[in-house]
Amino acid sequence: MADVKISQLPAGTAAANAVVPATNAAGTTTEKITLGAIAALGGGPPASHASTHQTGGADAISPVIVTPASLSGSQNNYAPGVCDIIRLASSTAVDITGLVAGTVDGALRLVINTNASGGSAITLKHESASSTAANRFRNTTGGDFVLPADGGSALLTYSSAISRWRIL
Repeated sequence: MADVKISQLPAGTAAANAVVPATNAAGTTTEKITLGAIAALGGGPPASHASTHQTGGADAISPVIVTPASLSGSQNNYAPGVCDIIRLASSTAVDITGLVAGTVDGALRLVINTNASGGSAITLKHESASSTAANRFRNTTGGDFVLPADGGSALLTYSSAISRWRIL
């Protein structure tokens, strides 16, 4: 059966009261439904509202930011909690050998060193055996990645293909 357009309805028929035959794959009429019933079920395309998810939008999606307690030593299988942005501080130079994954392929994490200027660096260790394999960092240079004080940062993405956090 061909689609029925509002313009094809008999003159004087309100769209909500129009009856449209429903057909199965063989083309046999199985029942009739009203366009009003389709509308009541939420038929038709959803209203576009992607722009409201932007910063300042009516239902903006905000990143989850965590600021854990200051680190005083190196961390293996570090677990700061479920988040998008990790704001780290430390009382001394520390190494992080892995980040507890618990995530899906393509997940992103931004790690920021919030130590004041002249403060300690935080190092993401490349492929350190001190953390579980699935929690380790992989840097394309094959070396450690240093986050200098005063805003040094790294963007990480999780790759399920290699079970590692890739440093972008």
